[in-house]
Amino acid sequence: MKIKTYTAPTMSEAMDSVRRELGENAIIVSTQRLGAGAGVRLTAAIEDGRDDDEFSFDAPKQTEIQEIIRAALEYHALPPDLTERILSQVKEARKKDRLVAFASALDTVFTFHPLPEQIKGQAFMVIGPSGSGKTVTVAKLATRACMAGRKVGIISADSVRAGATEQLAAFTSILDVTLLKARSPENLNTHIRSLRRTCEIILIDMPGLNPFQPDDMEYLSAYTEAADVLPVLTVPAGIDPFEAQEAAESFAEAGAVYLLATRLDAARRFGGVLAAANGGRLTVCEASMSPNVARGLSPINAVSLARLLLTSSGQETEPTTRKKS
Repeated sequence: MKIKTYTAPTMSEAMDSVRRELGENAIIVSTQRLGAGAGVRLTAAIEDGRDDDEFSFDAPKQTEIQEIIRAALEYHALPPDLTERILSQVKEARKKDRLVAFASALDTVFTFHPLPEQIKGQAFMVIGPSGSGKTVTVAKLATRACMAGRKVGIISADSVRAGATEQLAAFTSILDVTLLKARSPENLNTHIRSLRRTCEIILIDMPGLNPFQPDDMEYLSAYTEAADVLPVLTVPAGIDPFEAQEAAESFAEAGAVYLLATRLDAARRFGGVLAAANGGRLTVCEASMSPNVARGLSPINAVSLARLLLTSSGQETEPTTRKKS
């Protein structure tokens, strides 16, 4: 096996170098963004001692289902290494059902689980970059809990965005939910301990933070370490997959555990969400399909995600059938 690493200003230029030197059948082993202005690093491999045509002849052919799933993944612009990882888990379903085969592969690569709410006083810290839908997510989680008859408490730690607390205050007054403001990690811990005496679920709205700014990540780490919380990263659909993957890695290092996908109604490609889950090794929990708080959140699992990826990319989810000759 011949392995070579390429560095280039952009991913497309790196891929051009791979195809030019190793041929169309080279396998992408890994990709890495090198930071602002530093370009990308791509590692590719091909079997040594064979020319491109010979390698192509001996390479295992893709099944029809794998071809369909590859088309869907490429439409959603997943990083090449993640695409290959998912495809490697695609098995031929007995009934030629592409949805079942795709869902099974996704269930192997990713972890899915709804947010745990069975512990009294469970505290969810909603985190993410600016504009990722944190406050709307807090509102949706609070509304769902209230509709289920649970006592809810909300803490705003967002002292950065103008009107952030006021936005939550207008909402919490409608639901008759307690709203507290945390100005420091110690203050947050005090509020959580106080709310746990009466509340079943506690929601913390954090300010928008830059995952590529060390000071922001240190700020977040101080808050996640100050109290017993479950950090939930909000990731909006439609963002660049490579940026999303690196951002999720930073948020995971600062404590993120779950991934909640947002703005699925306002995007056509969802590769950024999958890349973030992969990069941060995050558990995919739920999804927001609308900015309307009343519409709530949708559960997401391997089957629903596979269906979303197939249908949004123009691929059918019906079982594959062959015409009789």
